[in-house]
Amino acid sequence: MDILNKIPKDKLLHFFAGSVILFLSLLFFNTLASISIVVFVALIKEIVYDDFLGKGTPEVQDFIYTILPCLFHLINILF
Repeated sequence: MDILNKIPKDKLLHFFAGSVILFLSLLFFNTLASISIVVFVALIKEIVYDDFLGKGTPEVQDFIYTILPCLFHLINILF
């Protein structure tokens, strides 16, 4: 449980948002489309919202934490 205290809350929020987007999109679309939606939303958030509009700080780690639930989902369905 101590490891969760070491992960910044911002990164955990990105992971949670990616999980919610993935779960909701899986209700309506197949796996490939759902993962594409999560990756697209994560890219748009980092490039447009954070960088272009200057509303936040664009970080590659934020993108990775957002799409990480997709990797976990792929591992889950493949193994």
